[in-house]
Amino acid sequence: MNTLDKDTNEKGIFALFKGPSGSGKSVGALSFPTPYVFDFDHKMPAIARKHFPGKSVEYNTFDDINEVANLIKGWLSGQAACLYETLILDSVTSLARLIMNSIAKAKGEDTPTMLATILKTKGGTKMVELMGYDYYNAEVRFIDWILSACKMLWSAPGNPKNIIFIAHIVTVETKPDLKTKQVTKTRSIMALGNKAPAMIPGEFDEVYMFSTSEEGGLAGESEIHHWMSTQTEGEDDAKTAYNLARRTDFTRKSLYDLLKAQIAGSEMFS
Repeated sequence: MNTLDKDTNEKGIFALFKGPSGSGKSVGALSFPTPYVFDFDHKMPAIARKHFPGKSVEYNTFDDINEVANLIKGWLSGQAACLYETLILDSVTSLARLIMNSIAKAKGEDTPTMLATILKTKGGTKMVELMGYDYYNAEVRFIDWILSACKMLWSAPGNPKNIIFIAHIVTVETKPDLKTKQVTKTRSIMALGNKAPAMIPGEFDEVYMFSTSEEGGLAGESEIHHWMSTQTEGEDDAKTAYNLARRTDFTRKSLYDLLKAQIAGSEMFS
């Protein structure tokens, strides 16, 4: 039987970090101990060297989703030991792209061939059809699998103690309404399909929104500050099950240390 004290003493966070590009999501995640990065964005090691010089950060890039699955399966089965306290999947956006490219590769369709298939000519007029169901179905199914697998990995004893998914936020415009001609703008996780962005946040109790602001007096003295929010602000939803501040300024600070200090009476991050 598990108890609350046992669980909180052993584990850290299973969280979704989301926000616009450059808002500090990756920097915040890399402040966590002993990180391993699934570098889907192909931006390591430059970001680690810039913000955490001297810190050991292991990472890998992937050519196929099977490589990702095999690595996680190895940890789950115990065939390989997970030596990392923190796993960072950076980012969901690029993971979705990797899934699509992997399916295209399996189907023998490189990207130009796939686009040529999507664009069909009928009666002399180009008709654009949606990308095949198999692509979007694969995206949803693999993201659902990796979320479930990572939850199992995180809830097991030992490492990893923290698992962080990173997602980019974009503003999406709908097509004009046929009657009112009105265009609706919403902010959403950037992915290739519609189901995954709606599904992903619901899988987390910890959803943190990242943003920036310019602070200071004269232009020459101003500084860009990085913020993490744990409560919904406008269209940017966020939530937490812990005793965290509504907004945390982690500019030039370790987000991990700040979060650890905020959880009063808890040894969750020990």
